[in-house]
This record gives sequence, structure tokens and C-alpha cells, in this order.
Amino acid sequence: MNSFFKAFTYAFTGIKLSLRERNIQIMAACALLTIIAGFVLQINSTDWCIILGCIGIVLALETMNTAIEHFVDMIEPNHNPKAGAVKDLSAGAVFLFSLIAAGIGLIVFSKYIILLF
Repeated sequence: MNSFFKAFTYAFTGIKLSLRERNIQIMAACALLTIIAGFVLQINSTDWCIILGCIGIVLALETMNTAIEHFVDMIEPNHNPKAGAVKDLSAGAVFLFSLIAAGIGLIVFSKYIILLF
């Protein structure tokens, strides 16, 4: 059971480390604004699940992207086009889903915003 709790310690350490990264800080701020908007607009539970799922996936992808970038930098500290491609692909995955999440957010929130007018 001790190793079970140790796993949580490692996970929380990873979250703490990720929050030092500028991109994650920006995404966390966007997530916070989105959550505030959800409360203000009183979105329903299904929409909360969709929004929180998108937030979780974006933050998890950005954390993985950061881990990949750190790993690549550790393995190949010098400029290497293949190492750069790995980092670009990882960043591209985050960007792609961030665009999709933004589109989902627009779809979810648009009906609540329309009801305000």
C-alpha cells in the first residue's frame, strides 16, 4: 500500500513541476476563465462534463508535451532536426486539440450566451 501512496506523491510532484511552465500557466488561466463562465452561465451537467473533459485533455496533453520536450532536450542537448521534429509533433498535438476544444467550447457556450439576449 505504501507504493500506492508514493505514486500519488510522484503525480502531485509532476503537477507542481508542470505548473512552473508558461504554457501550462496560460492554459490553466484559460481553464479557470472557462470554469467561471460555466458557473456564470449556469451550464447543465452534460455540458460541464464536456467542458471539464476538454480542459483535462488539453492540460494533460500540454503536460505530456512538456515532458517530451524535457526528455528530448536531455537526450539531445544540441540542435538536431529529428529531435526538433519530435518536439514540433508533440506541440502540434496540443495545438490541434486546443483548437478542437475551443470549437467545442464555442458550441457549448453559444446556446447559453444566446439566451442572455
